[in-house]
Amino acid sequence: MPRHLLESMRGIGTIYAGEVLLRTTTYDLSLWSDDDQPRPEGEVARSIARVEGHIEIGGIAEAIVLAGPSTLTLTLEDGRRLAFELTGTGGGIVGRGWLA
Repeated sequence: MPRHLLESMRGIGTIYAGEVLLRTTTYDLSLWSDDDQPRPEGEVARSIARVEGHIEIGGIAEAIVLAGPSTLTLTLEDGRRLAFELTGTGGGIVGRGWLA
């Protein structure tokens, strides 16, 4: 099944480990869907959407390791918050779900 790009997001956001601010960083994210059903603009089937991308992690790698990968959150410029996991040492990430 082909993937469909639903949204691209670039900007400067903040990374938190739990409630602790680790740093402000740049992000470049894509929201993908495997769903081939058309949807009205702005409507996303969360169960089939996936966020992938990259953040700049220089200087905070040790803090992330100490904090634990299950507590990381990226707050985007527009206020949305994304729980995420690092997928590599270069700053690749995958979203674990949007937070309220």
